[in-house]
Amino acid sequence: MILRHTLATIAGVATAMPCQAIADLPQRYVVTLLEHPEGNGTKTLVPFDLDDAGRITGFAFHGFGLDLTRQPFFWESGVTHLVPVDWDYTEAHQLAADGTAFGIDDTVDTIIHIDTAGTTSVASGSFGPYTQITHVTNTGYVLGNDANDGFVWHQAIGAVRFSTLAGGIAPAYAADINNTGTVIGTSDFNDGGSSRSMLWKDQELIDPAITLSGATRGIAIDDQDRVVLAHAPNGFWPGGGVHHIYLAPLGQDGAELGAPAKTILEAFNLEVLANDDGVITGCWKTSDDEIRIFMTSPGGLDATELVIPSYMLEIDLDGISDTGMAFGRLLDANYVTYGFVATAQDGIQLLGHRLIGSPPLAFYGVPRDANASGAMIITWAHNYNYSHWALIEPALRGDVDGSGTVDVTDLLNLIASWGPQPVDPLCGPDLNLDGVVGVDDLLEVLDAFMLNP
Repeated sequence: MILRHTLATIAGVATAMPCQAIADLPQRYVVTLLEHPEGNGTKTLVPFDLDDAGRITGFAFHGFGLDLTRQPFFWESGVTHLVPVDWDYTEAHQLAADGTAFGIDDTVDTIIHIDTAGTTSVASGSFGPYTQITHVTNTGYVLGNDANDGFVWHQAIGAVRFSTLAGGIAPAYAADINNTGTVIGTSDFNDGGSSRSMLWKDQELIDPAITLSGATRGIAIDDQDRVVLAHAPNGFWPGGGVHHIYLAPLGQDGAELGAPAKTILEAFNLEVLANDDGVITGCWKTSDDEIRIFMTSPGGLDATELVIPSYMLEIDLDGISDTGMAFGRLLDANYVTYGFVATAQDGIQLLGHRLIGSPPLAFYGVPRDANASGAMIITWAHNYNYSHWALIEPALRGDVDGSGTVDVTDLLNLIASWGPQPVDPLCGPDLNLDGVVGVDDLLEVLDAFMLNP
């Protein structure tokens, strides 16, 4: 699970994430399709969360119209467990540290705690189809949003909706929470011209960036009480003006702002993500409709703009992992969607041609979540109702066939494919993806084989 990744779509949407050090991107991934245990055309799994133990939760979808049902599921080590429920519309959204989950029951408007035996209501209220649980901390805090109206739940305090604390005047979007229960977010989120960053600390609401004029938004908070804030003196929407992004420690009266980690002179549709190491990434459009993306090193240092393939027209960020790997989607002129991963040092890598042993995954596998080992949940083959989903995990160096071992079979497969080869979704022996199976690929297999004979 990404416990505290925070995505703030400055133009409108958001989700959730934590971190350590930026790691090199894996070249290739082994694919495991996530399929309903009773799978057919109307039964699919819709995963929401992947944790560092490799566990997945979400809901199992069945049927259409009046026959539609949803029930939570847990997946681990290739085994899917469907959770028995007494109603027809329940979803698991986020895993807890003990492998249980939290989600919603839309039939009775409640937040639910879920284990393999069933579900238990923990809070009731206006929790329905527009409600999503985005974070579950190791200390038991559950954070979510009903559309853009944020709330937090903990066994010790019950459920708290932030807009009611602000006088019920405007929705207060909840972006992130740390283990002490401190929440960062944005009050009056839908007003791009006057929205303000919001901090809920010790069960009190404050503006952490009161000295900044114009619009501000709260992006992320870590366990060191460092916050990531975005500031647009002339407003976020429709954008086009100067945007500053800060990484700042919290003092007694709010964020202690220094120099911005990144200043963008002209930004439309800005999105910003951050993790607990202070790795920050963001994407936007210029006035010429060109797409841009930047990433920093840990601590919000050395902001670098990454090269985007020239034929891409749109970009969205979906998350950032514990190790500082951003992921999202790109769209080309033919409206084809490409999933990608990116780090500051390795740049952007498209996922479609890096998937071993799978059938070609239509729409190139767009990521939903990633864990600290670089494994990801991806969506593929959209069927106009619910996409199909897969787990992809970094392949071993030299593992040609994705079997999890490097042996004589890998050597024989490589030799049989020697010479120019198309870089296609089946990946195969072209380990460095340069369009040729040659000496470099052979050396990678031999090195791995010698280390693990």
